[in-house]
Amino acid sequence: KWEYPADPPSDDDYEDLLVTQIKTETLGMRYGTDNGEIKIAANVLYDADFLPHWNEFAEALQEYQHAIRCLPADTSSSFSVWNVELPPAVLDLLSNALESTHFKRLYLDENNFGQAGIQFLLSYMQNNPELEAFYLSQNPFESVDDVNRLCSIIKEHPSISKIQIHRCCGDEVNGYDVLCSIMTAGESKLKHITLSRNAISTGGGTFISDFLESNPILESLLLWLNNFVDDDAKSIAKALKRNTNLKLLSLADNEITDTGWEMLHEAEFDPTSLNSAADSNHTCHILSQFEFNADQNSKIYRCYHSGAVRQKKIYSLLSLRNRQCSNVQYFDDIPVELLPDMLSSIQQYSEYHCGEDAPEQDDKDTNVLSIVFEVMRRWDGSFSVYEAANNCSA
Repeated sequence: KWEYPADPPSDDDYEDLLVTQIKTETLGMRYGTDNGEIKIAANVLYDADFLPHWNEFAEALQEYQHAIRCLPADTSSSFSVWNVELPPAVLDLLSNALESTHFKRLYLDENNFGQAGIQFLLSYMQNNPELEAFYLSQNPFESVDDVNRLCSIIKEHPSISKIQIHRCCGDEVNGYDVLCSIMTAGESKLKHITLSRNAISTGGGTFISDFLESNPILESLLLWLNNFVDDDAKSIAKALKRNTNLKLLSLADNEITDTGWEMLHEAEFDPTSLNSAADSNHTCHILSQFEFNADQNSKIYRCYHSGAVRQKKIYSLLSLRNRQCSNVQYFDDIPVELLPDMLSSIQQYSEYHCGEDAPEQDDKDTNVLSIVFEVMRRWDGSFSVYEAANNCSA
């Protein structure tokens, strides 16, 4: 019967935590009690005493390749190591163990592993056709060659759809170039891109806005904690007028002023007129404040039906004008013959919150009868003339 080797003595709580986690995950993989999510997180630097435990962990990880294939198809299996130093000796163990053990998600955060760790990540991506997402944080790229290899892998990979890179660019590797390269490589396959705190500055370049204007399959683009400015906001806002696929955009904590945010939010909802409201972007939600894992937060990343969102914006503007009793002044050039169609449309707009994938009703909405009454008053004096005209024609 297999038994885990004796634990080495330790005087450090964090080291005890690491050893305990390694042992727990090893036993889970050996006895099949895990749920497909292997996670080590301890905020610990490497010590040679850990190597026997990493060795046991790696052996179990290699055997786990058989169990992971038996997981339900909808299980999003993951392998993650957070705030734990991974020296070359441990990377070699993990590399061999993961050669045939294919997780769908990979998370590596602050592992102090240098270029050897980047090569470990890239090799695993290249050799794992089932990998759908990876998260790399505080493990800097040390050369442009590594970025080029990453993009080549993305371009050819059969499953990858989500990339999150946090605080990995700067110095020798330009964050803006990395973002542009990743967008180009993943144009037809990446649905989610996060590049946060990577010192991204466009320098007046318009690649991002040009890319979004081409309406790629990208659904979320999170670029918080970079160096975007108002000119970037202006060009991106313009691009959103032509984009119908992006559902979530974050430019929080950049160098964008209120002027830039106003342009972005006008692209999302321009209340200047009913026509401008109707022509706004109805698929994208723009975040002006940082939200961790926003693309996984169901309260934020909610895919409402774009038609219902359009109806909500129009009805919101009708409600605002109704509270000010100002709707009628915008209808002077509408003939009375179109009144029935107008009333029918107002009723339809008021029902935006009904049906599947519909947004929630706004508590600021005016009762639809109030808007109908306001509109009817506009044509009250015209009914007799309209009726007389009909009688004459009869």
